[in-house]
Amino acid sequence: MLHRIPTAVWPLLIMCLWGGAILGFNLVRFNAFGIDEGAAMALLLNWSVSDQIINPVATYGGPDFRALLFIPLGLYWPGSIIAAKVFTLMTGFAAAMYLYRWSKNTDSPEAALLATGLFLISPSLIHLADTVALGPYLLALFGIGMYLDQKYRASEHVISSLYFVQLLVVAITVTLHPIGLAYPLALAWHWHTNPKTDNQKKQVWIGIGISVFIVLVMQTGWIDIQWNVNPLKSLHDALLGYNLGEPDLPAWAGGAIVMLALIYLIIRDFKVLSQQMFGKLLLVGIILGIFVADENWALLAITFVIYRGIPALITINRSIKTMNFMGQRGIVFISLIVISTLFMQANKGYATQIRAGVLSPKDLLIQRLAEEAAPDQAFLAASQWPARTMIICKRDVLKLPPDAENADALLAMVKGLTHIMFDHQDPNNGNLAKNIAEMGGHTETLDIQPNGVIVKFRLDSDSQTTLPHPPKNPAVLPPDPNNQPVPSTP
Repeated sequence: MLHRIPTAVWPLLIMCLWGGAILGFNLVRFNAFGIDEGAAMALLLNWSVSDQIINPVATYGGPDFRALLFIPLGLYWPGSIIAAKVFTLMTGFAAAMYLYRWSKNTDSPEAALLATGLFLISPSLIHLADTVALGPYLLALFGIGMYLDQKYRASEHVISSLYFVQLLVVAITVTLHPIGLAYPLALAWHWHTNPKTDNQKKQVWIGIGISVFIVLVMQTGWIDIQWNVNPLKSLHDALLGYNLGEPDLPAWAGGAIVMLALIYLIIRDFKVLSQQMFGKLLLVGIILGIFVADENWALLAITFVIYRGIPALITINRSIKTMNFMGQRGIVFISLIVISTLFMQANKGYATQIRAGVLSPKDLLIQRLAEEAAPDQAFLAASQWPARTMIICKRDVLKLPPDAENADALLAMVKGLTHIMFDHQDPNNGNLAKNIAEMGGHTETLDIQPNGVIVKFRLDSDSQTTLPHPPKNPAVLPPDPNNQPVPSTP
């Protein structure tokens, strides 16, 4: 029976089984808590356009180009967080297929199969799918970039549709994350070392330069990026699992082991990888990402270690001259058992946290603010994480106000706001925290967490004399004197 199934159908069946297992074992949350801020912004934009709903998302600035990738979600599943997470899982599986093909062509089918199996159960991939983060999309776009470059080189035309599609993928990738700059840099490097013709190389360089310049001038994307993160901590979490609740003391032991393996494999395979398009992408991405070594960079690093580490272990094992199973594959087998056990234990712990409803300090703040967003109450908040806050609260939320000279200037600026939420320990919010502290009787602190604070403006303060957004239930509170239409959120 199995031999009658077409070869092209097997990846779809495996994807369905793998995705169904992740959903069935509660490895992703069925709510919006923990979702990436950039993903939340892109989803809100698509939902607003598809359902023709007015909300403040247009004031948040330029979204990353996940908004283009999320167009099907807005058209067919508006308002569904689960659809976004399933779409991210599918994107991660597509990235696994590209990685499998690359590893198969570079090393062997055996190494590719083993590495892909580990990649699909890695805590990093599952966590990023749960938060709809950038990592799976970056890897998938890197794979698409490799495929497009192969097709473009095989084409007889210097300027063709493939040329412009490739530049579009460059633009999309650059907006996602600083690591996305690896794509145009690796593409330019690859055409420098392996040009088809000098004229075509110049055309590719010109197109790359124009695309990157336009995207950087637009100042779109790179939303809520964490700079100067300890790479050892990120690698440790990617190997041994993520804590959704209160942050633990920094743990670096697992990250140090991964970092040593990463450095060894880069040195060992640099010559081979520098001759391939996808190898260049991984190398440049890892090197660039060291300056923004967040969980997305950790996925890239873990992927590199898995897909280059398995062939290295097979090579070491083959150097043993014993002609039996342990002599030929013993080291590989033991390593797979250890790594897969670590991954499964990490995933089990992650599922336990999800079932227990564990929330991060930021999510606890947003949950507390959502309690204030009753439909029959006046509510207009400003948040440091406006898109995430709007999705969870289901009410209009604005960005934080710009810096003000003093408390009086800030009070005039926030007229109409009922709440403001921000990280009081963030150096960028120092002036805002100082001005709010000087407001005295105009505000009260609703909640304070290690990663943020919620401040409520008193109803009798000057900031509440005018409500620019009327309540959603005019029968409970007075209607807007200007009779403006009621903006609503998904």
